[in-house]
Amino acid sequence: MNRWKRRWVPMADKVLSLLGLARRAGKVLGGFDLCAQAARDGKARLLLAAADISGKTYKNLRFEAERAKIPCVRVEAPMAELGKACGVRAGVLAVTDEGFSKALLELKEAVKREGGICL
Repeated sequence: MNRWKRRWVPMADKVLSLLGLARRAGKVLGGFDLCAQAARDGKARLLLAAADISGKTYKNLRFEAERAKIPCVRVEAPMAELGKACGVRAGVLAVTDEGFSKALLELKEAVKREGGICL
């Protein structure tokens, strides 16, 4: 007799898989210069920073986000994990789709409610 077990996917994996889906849809840009330009042009809806980027890069990214009036979130995953999920070797990502950015921010709030760390 087989017993089916439901596998619960941790929230961090959900965020990374959603980022991968957004990347396959062409809604993710990688690299500081591309992300900053997308924020200035009004194309970016959300800026994401890896956990292991430098403080200066994160400070400049927050400045660009504040100027464009979009959220900037630090992901609790290193560049290697982000690159593996998105196929982009970068510490800074920009999400250009409103739906994906809302979904990522909702996952962030869900993680906060559960007491875990993810975004």
